[in-house]
Amino acid sequence: MTSPSTAPRSAADASPAGDTPTGSSAAEQAPHVVVLGFGPVAARLLEQLRDDVAAGHLRVTVVGSECVPAYQRIRIGDVSVGRSEPEDLALTDEAELSETGIEVRCGVTATALHAASRIITLDDGGILHYDKLVLATGAEPTVPRMTLEMRRDGHIDAELTMKANGRSAGRRSRAPGAESEEPRRYPEGVMALRDLDDARRIREIVSRRERAVVLGGGVLGVEAALAIAEVGGEVTLLHRGTVPMGRQIDTDSGMLLRRQLVDAGVDVRSACDVNTVVADDGRLSAVRTSLGEKIDTSLLITCTGVRPRDGLAADAGLPTAWGVVVDRQCRSTGDPHVFAVGDCAAVEGRDPSGLIGLGWAQAEAAAGTLRADLGLSAPTEHDAAGRPVDLTASTASVSSASSVSSVIGPAPQTLDVILVKSKTLSVACAGETAVDPWDPESPTVSTWSDPKAGQYLRIVTEGDRLLGFVSVGMPRSAAELALHCTRGTLPVADRTALLAAEHATKEAELGPDDVLCRCSGATARQVEEAASCCDTVEEVGAACRAGTGCGTCHRNIERMLAAAEPAVV
Repeated sequence: MTSPSTAPRSAADASPAGDTPTGSSAAEQAPHVVVLGFGPVAARLLEQLRDDVAAGHLRVTVVGSECVPAYQRIRIGDVSVGRSEPEDLALTDEAELSETGIEVRCGVTATALHAASRIITLDDGGILHYDKLVLATGAEPTVPRMTLEMRRDGHIDAELTMKANGRSAGRRSRAPGAESEEPRRYPEGVMALRDLDDARRIREIVSRRERAVVLGGGVLGVEAALAIAEVGGEVTLLHRGTVPMGRQIDTDSGMLLRRQLVDAGVDVRSACDVNTVVADDGRLSAVRTSLGEKIDTSLLITCTGVRPRDGLAADAGLPTAWGVVVDRQCRSTGDPHVFAVGDCAAVEGRDPSGLIGLGWAQAEAAAGTLRADLGLSAPTEHDAAGRPVDLTASTASVSSASSVSSVIGPAPQTLDVILVKSKTLSVACAGETAVDPWDPESPTVSTWSDPKAGQYLRIVTEGDRLLGFVSVGMPRSAAELALHCTRGTLPVADRTALLAAEHATKEAELGPDDVLCRCSGATARQVEEAASCCDTVEEVGAACRAGTGCGTCHRNIERMLAAAEPAVV
């Protein structure tokens, strides 16, 4: 095992044979930052560092295991059902990055981190020396333990007990002369929905209108099942809980969500798991459930959680605890030259949140610390019109402070909003909602429901502090409460005012300095300025980042686009 080293290295040591630096000779002597992983969080980090690279003050190499550069991973569900094309999700342009001087290596995976010598080995046989390393490797989906029944020519050939993530724990052959025991993976048709390759494979099966099964009743499972149903596919959702999204919402709202899923065309099976997957000639043909049913299917999508990709750090002897343990600046607690951001980072030992906004904030914090370590000045920020922004100005300071506080975890007054991305259902929640309203020691619980109309609202408060909410079928109330989640308070004493607002002709106005996009920190003023120069939500996102995360703010952005006056040329 390699022990991390804190011994300093000169910039010249960062460019040995085997590296392929870009730029001028002077740039080749600049400090070298290697970024492992090329997802949305890494893209934000590169955005923060590109001015330093263009000026020749820094060398940056980004290594991504996928064959395409960063994209909006949160939208791959739309690709899986044909509502979007892969190119619609692009976050970066590889050619533009290369022109800036950033070296991009896609389709390459790091196989080992040698912390003492600051070397990364790659699966293409190459090596990279670094002065600073940023791990942005994200998370990988977990696949539950199930039995694999392999059939050949209509007869059972063998049964294997598959460990988590699809490797066999043993083999009970039922055929003479069976092949030797070796690790096996689940057959074709069993997959998670984590990257574009998964989305393309799912899309092919969905396009044939073959029955699909989704395992997992969390947000991702609900979204995947809904997306398939919304395009006319036949889909069954299996989940272990009493109601879908039982970890995020209370039982009553979960019952309504279940009814709405059924109305949308999803066959929902509660308190149900998959015990066995059946493969005929190497392809999935059916699943057997814990309820004793056999469901014929050629697609099983597992949405049963993720785990951080922290193996490189662990093998190098760096501290890990369900993620790479880092401090508030996202620096490894075991090596000052290594950083971690996003879904692979355990900030102060806490589990990664999986929220894109926190990942982006971590990328910004890591970039700032990297510049400070290397003696580089902070970059110049620009507004949507391309004008320099004074970071000491009040609006920028508020946004910056919000981002920095998010790095070390949500401030006590703020709540992270979860939005189900769907074309047909409106479901949003945040904080704690499973509170007993009859317990005199419990916080205040306000509930309104109209199941026949498909509407439900629960708000949990303590004084004027908002502790949590769940909204089903009430998008305007959800938008209002999401805004209060950012502020951490709910000054409306009469909760029925929210019900009146649900049917009002005009939504509550945001103040100029109110945060409109919680993921990016963009304020209403910044989005309005962008809207005056843009025609679509995507163009606004390119200008000020709003709308490129969870999508909660799309409704407000569309409203601002409709109201925007053309920019004066």
